[in-house]
Amino acid sequence: MRRPVIVTATATVMAAALGALACKSKTLEGETAEAAKLYPDLFALYAGDQGIYRGCGPSGGVCHNANEFPNLDSVGSILDNIGRSCNQKRADPSTLNDLCERPGDFLTLGDGKSEIAWIEEADAATRTFRIHLREPVTMGSEVQILRQEATVFFLDYYGTTAAADPGDPSGATVLLTAPPPAMPTEEDDEPFDVGAFLGRAGIPGDPEVIQVGDPNHNGTFGAALGGKIIHPGDPARSYLIARLTDPNAGPLMPRANCCHWSKPALRALYCWVEGLHDDGGNALAPIDYAGCSGGPSVDLLYPDPGPYCEAMGRCPVEVADVGDRDPTFHNVYARILMPTCSGADCHAAGALSGLEMTSEDKAYAGLASRVVPGNPEASLLFQRISPELCVAPDCLTMPLGQAPLPEDERELVRSWIEMGAER
Repeated sequence: MRRPVIVTATATVMAAALGALACKSKTLEGETAEAAKLYPDLFALYAGDQGIYRGCGPSGGVCHNANEFPNLDSVGSILDNIGRSCNQKRADPSTLNDLCERPGDFLTLGDGKSEIAWIEEADAATRTFRIHLREPVTMGSEVQILRQEATVFFLDYYGTTAAADPGDPSGATVLLTAPPPAMPTEEDDEPFDVGAFLGRAGIPGDPEVIQVGDPNHNGTFGAALGGKIIHPGDPARSYLIARLTDPNAGPLMPRANCCHWSKPALRALYCWVEGLHDDGGNALAPIDYAGCSGGPSVDLLYPDPGPYCEAMGRCPVEVADVGDRDPTFHNVYARILMPTCSGADCHAAGALSGLEMTSEDKAYAGLASRVVPGNPEASLLFQRISPELCVAPDCLTMPLGQAPLPEDERELVRSWIEMGAER
C-alpha cells in the first residue's frame, strides 16, 4: 500500500502519522454496517461530515452547485437528477461516456436510412464531411436528416451533395459536400450555412443540432444502455456512481474534499440508488441496506478522516493497485461484465436470457450453469465471447451487436475458468 514519504518528523511521530494515513481494509459487510449506522436515509447521507454536501456539493462556492452540472447543492437538487440524462453541458461530444449518449438522428438518401454515429470534417477546402453510420446505406437522392421519423432538414434543398466514401467499401460512411455559404440578403441577413450546421453536430442537450449515436467513436451506441445521472434501481447505469468508481468514465470523484467522502458513504449512495423505485417516490425513505446487493465492485483508496487527512495527498481518490489483471471473478466482473454486459438492452434486470449482471453476486450466480471449471472451451460463457468458438448457426457472439472483446479481456476470462472459476 502506498504511503507518502515523511522526512521531517521524528520516528515516533512518523510511525503515528503513517498509521493514521493507512487505508482501512474493510469488508463489504463492515462498510454496509457502518453506512447503515451513519446514513439511515438520504438526509443523513447529504449532511454527514463524510457526505454528499461536504464531499461533492458547493464547498467554497465551487464543485456541484447550480452553475456546475449536475447540481448537488441540496437534497431537492439531488432528487431532480433522478432519471435525468447526464453530461447535458458537455460542449465536446467526443468526451461523452457511453451512459450519456443519446439516440442519433438518421441520414436518409432516397430509400436508404441509417442512424448517424458521428460526423467529422473530411476536407475543409471543399467543405466535405464524412458521415459515419450505424449500418451501411444504399446511395440515393434527397439528402435528409430525420429525428423520430419526422423530417428535420432537407439538406439537398440547399445544394448539399452525397457520395459514397471511396475509402470505405462497406457503405457505412457517406461523404456530404456542403455548398459555399450564401451571401446575406435583405430578406435573410443570416442565411443558413449547411457546413456550419454539419460542423456543430452532436453537441449534447442542443435540439437545434444534429444528434449522433456514437459521439465517442468507440462502436457503442450508448442510448441503448439507458444511462441516467441517477438511474432508479440500477447503480450500474447511474453516471453518478460511475464517476465515483470508474476511471474510464472520467477523473474519479471527488476531485477535492476527499476527506469528506468515504467507502461507507459510497456504499450508502449505491444502496440508495439500487433501492429507488422507478418513479423515485421512495427517495426520502430509509435506505434499504438489507436488500442491497454487493457493490460497487471496485476497491478505492480513500484517505482516513482525522488530523492527518489533508496531508495524505490522496485526492482525487485512486483505484487500489491490487492486481486488477489477476484472474479473479471480481476482476472479470469489474473489468468486463459490469461495463460491457449489464446495460438495459443486455443483461439487466428482467433480461430475456434470464442472466442478470447488474451486480457481482447476480452475475456469478447466473454464470454458474454456463461455466465448466477448468475447461474454457466447454464453457458457454467463453464460447459466446470467442468468435472462433461461436460458429454454430444459433450462436450469437457477445457482446451482441458490438466488436468482440479485446484479446486481453478474453484471456482474463479464460484464465479465471482454467483456475477453477471460483468466487
